[in-house]
Amino acid sequence: MSILADIRKDSRSRKDSMLVLGSHPAIIQSILDFDHLSGKKEPSIVGIVTANRKAEKYFFGTREILIPCRPGIGGSDAPAWMLNLQSGRRTYDSTVAFFETYPQALGGHIFAENVPEKHTLDLMRRFGRKHLIVGPSGVGLLVPGALKLGAIGGIDLAQMAASRIGTKGNIAVISTSGGMTNELIRSVADHGHRLSFAAAIGGNLFLVSALTDLLMLVQEDPDTDALVYFGELGGHDEYEIVDLVKARKFTKPIVAYIAGVIDEAFATHVQFGHAKALVAHSGESARDKRDALRAVGVGVPDTFPEVLAALGTLPQKRFTDAPFAIDTLLRRQKSILSTRQVADTGALSEGPYVKAMLEALIGRPVRSPVTLAFADAVFTYTIDHGGQVSGAVTTMIAARAGKGLVESLAAGLLTVGPRFGGAVNAAAENWIRGVAGKESAREFVEGMNRRSELISGIGHRKYRVGVPDPRVKALSAFAKKLEKHPHYDFACAVEKVTTGKNGKLILNVDGAIAALMLDILAECEESSAEELTALTDAEFFNALFVIPRSVGFIAHFMEQKRNDEGLFRLADDLLFVRKETT
Repeated sequence: MSILADIRKDSRSRKDSMLVLGSHPAIIQSILDFDHLSGKKEPSIVGIVTANRKAEKYFFGTREILIPCRPGIGGSDAPAWMLNLQSGRRTYDSTVAFFETYPQALGGHIFAENVPEKHTLDLMRRFGRKHLIVGPSGVGLLVPGALKLGAIGGIDLAQMAASRIGTKGNIAVISTSGGMTNELIRSVADHGHRLSFAAAIGGNLFLVSALTDLLMLVQEDPDTDALVYFGELGGHDEYEIVDLVKARKFTKPIVAYIAGVIDEAFATHVQFGHAKALVAHSGESARDKRDALRAVGVGVPDTFPEVLAALGTLPQKRFTDAPFAIDTLLRRQKSILSTRQVADTGALSEGPYVKAMLEALIGRPVRSPVTLAFADAVFTYTIDHGGQVSGAVTTMIAARAGKGLVESLAAGLLTVGPRFGGAVNAAAENWIRGVAGKESAREFVEGMNRRSELISGIGHRKYRVGVPDPRVKALSAFAKKLEKHPHYDFACAVEKVTTGKNGKLILNVDGAIAALMLDILAECEESSAEELTALTDAEFFNALFVIPRSVGFIAHFMEQKRNDEGLFRLADDLLFVRKETT
């Protein structure tokens, strides 16, 4: 089976999946529009390699989606294609990294101009025959209804619809010019044909995958009946067509146009738009190439209008156009994206409130009763810890000053931070780093000490060795429900080191919650290390304190409203400390 037939066979096989290196919103959106117009159920883009963000927002049809971003090429997925949108100087390293990471990938497209020739030659040597890689300096690769790798076919929704690139046809287009590739695709559609395959090989002197390889794809493709080719002066690519036709290795009808005869009007040869478009050696003029192609029987019109007329003579094939409902797509408007849905009232009795709350936080269903039981215990044990803690005090002071519920609750929540309640997330980061780093607890503690950093999750003002926090004891019982608990084990090992220095440096409730929730999510919910890190990035673990403690703050607010003691004021002898003079 040819690679084209393999791509067309079944979109569920994900032979269309691609990783985008660099960000170009217009090109990326055009690929997603192509996917939607081709009837795909999910986008072909699995990720974008770009720094300083976690996701980029796009449309899939009329629905807004987030495409995940990553800082580097590695990942658990295995994309079939690379779309490299990075600058010319960065292209080489990123392309090598992609194909070394994903050697099973089918190929890719290099969009950038100004890629150094030595880089292209090395990529050709290393990957040109193993993978189908078009470019540099092109618009990509297109298999109608199956794959759009780049700006090929256009980036405007109406243009793509008019070119009918969602419908599979029987005419192939190959071009050295990106703009002419899209022009020919549109012209093929306007003359009653549909496309089977298109590629822009690029305007550079050297190509990663040879023109011959693309021509043989067309020859071997049972769905392709003819080829439309656009070339120009400079280089020797067209002689590959001559050799294949002469050897009868390429037998399908060709309509070819070679641009650049105007070069003959100048006293010396002129450099045209592409790097390759310069007559530097014998046989590279547009006229020489036209004559060579005509000598082996290829149809080569003298003018572009004659090319358009020749399109009408190509083999016809019956086709059914995919529906293009672009009216609603053209009226898309961006919003603040939320995937949260209003609860179905018919499902409200199916589970406890804590289940709905936890699923809202992690963004997917909770499967294990252990996870729910632990979350319920955490919420229960952390609702309140007395009226003397900073958040409760601030809530009560605001209530007695006559503030309402929302204002008083906000006042209390604003005290949550690294010294009060906000250490759960930092503790989770500690335990993740400790386990992933495979260092001993003593090395971890000594490293923190050298950096003069406090260890979040360790230490308590009230409890100590011999006087344990009952909440930690109760929560620690959940470790027995797990087969493995590496984060909890690491936290306990750190506690053993720290309590050897000071009896108050025990594992506190923040550290216990963080360690046990990490282990429960990993084992019971099968969360990956990447997913756990993403939860810490989003401060999920602090939410485990903020949600229940908000209830506690509200309870203190209600009590103050019931008591109605009036405005709170400290006694003068508590506010001022007088210094005795001698």
